[in-house]
Order: sequence, then structure tokens, then C-alpha cells
Amino acid sequence: MRRMSADKTQKWVTSTLRGFAEMSRARSEEAARFWLHAAGMLQGAAGDPLLAASLSNAGIASLILQQQHDADRVFHEAEQVWQRVADNFATLDIPMAGASSSFHFRLAAKAPNALIDARRQRFLRLAEAAFAITRFDHLFVDIRNVSSGVVAQRANELKAKLCDVLGAGSIEVRLLSTVAEQSAAASLFAIYGDKATEFAARQRTLSTAFSEECAELEAAVALTALLGPQIFTVIKNEKTKTVTGFDTARA
Repeated sequence: MRRMSADKTQKWVTSTLRGFAEMSRARSEEAARFWLHAAGMLQGAAGDPLLAASLSNAGIASLILQQQHDADRVFHEAEQVWQRVADNFATLDIPMAGASSSFHFRLAAKAPNALIDARRQRFLRLAEAAFAITRFDHLFVDIRNVSSGVVAQRANELKAKLCDVLGAGSIEVRLLSTVAEQSAAASLFAIYGDKATEFAARQRTLSTAFSEECAELEAAVALTALLGPQIFTVIKNEKTKTVTGFDTARA
């Protein structure tokens, strides 16, 4: 698996985070351009977690720019890469170094395979969570999934999964928690503004010391954007007003 240099990886992270920052200001088209720019940095890269995250974000960018065909294609590519990532982590040899507590140290001494399996399962669950986010975002390509209630149903299912894997206070869970609420658009978009802080906190976890593969997965999952259902509705309505010249929500 070929990886980017540390300098190029940092540039990718910076561009991706700027996309989240623009979303927090409700500047979705600017966010889309940063995510597409980040995806362009990974052209020719091997199938790794950063590529999966970037393709997923590029799918959202294409949706924002009303390029449905491109969004559908890119989401399919992202799902294929996430599937390969999950398959790789299902059998990845996790190093024994970096036991995070005396309990884990004793467990490693008595049953090293049990600790390795536990760590492998944690990273596999992270990969599967990001895969699920991408598949959820993909639903918005077909607007009928919104009107039929499919998105609402999948949102509840995804929220339960992400609460368990990412935590109830994660940005993704907070975005999904607004499905049945009437919240101001500004406050909805503002949730994305916490991504830089959340990302920095996740990067400080001990798991990033296990291996380069584990560190990349941590970063990729943290930087895979989720398009909240109400966020999608706001963006769609704004696009409709721009095209028609009047507020269809009030018509």
C-alpha cells in the first residue's frame, strides 16, 4: 500500500478541515471545493483509509454542486475502498507495543492473541462505522430516499451504531440527532465547526502509536464527513431558491 509523504498528508488534512470550517459557516459550495481539492491530492494513491474518506467527502461535494451523476460514481468508489479497508483490518497484524494500562499489560503477557484480537476488532469497527457513514451519505443522491422515509430510518440505525463506536457526543451523532427537530440553519451548520477540535483529540489517542495503518484509519474516520438530513434539506432549498428565484418553502 503506497502512502503519501507526511507533508502531503498534512496538506490533505488541512484542506479537509477547511472544508469542515466552511460548512460550519453555511458556506457549502466553498466546503465542496476544499473537499474536491483534497481528493485531487490523492490521485493515483493506493486503496487506503485516507482515499476512502476523501472519495466520500468528494461525493458530498458533488451533491452540493448538484452533480448527481458524479456523486453517485464517487460514492460507489468510496464504498469499494472502505470495503477493502475493512477487509484489510479484519486480518491486520496489530503490534503488541503500546499497552495502555497495567490490565492490558497483564493481558498481553498472559494472552497476547486476545489483546491483538480486541484491538483489531476496535479498528475494524471504526472502518465499518466510516463505511456506514459513506453509505448513508450516498442515499441523498436519490431524492426519493428522503421523501419515502428511507433516510429517516437509516439515520436512526446509523445513530445507534455511531453512538457505540464514536460516542454520543460526536459530531456525527449530533448531526443525526437533529432529524426530528426544528433547529435554526445556522446552529445546524455550526456543528461542523467542532471538527478540528474533535480531530485533534482523536489524534492524541494511544491507538495512533500502534502502527502507521492504525494512525491513518483514525485520521480517515475522523475526517469522513456526514451529511446531516436537515443540512441536506437546507442546502437543497437554497439551491432551489437560487434556480427559481423565489422561496419555495413559503410558496
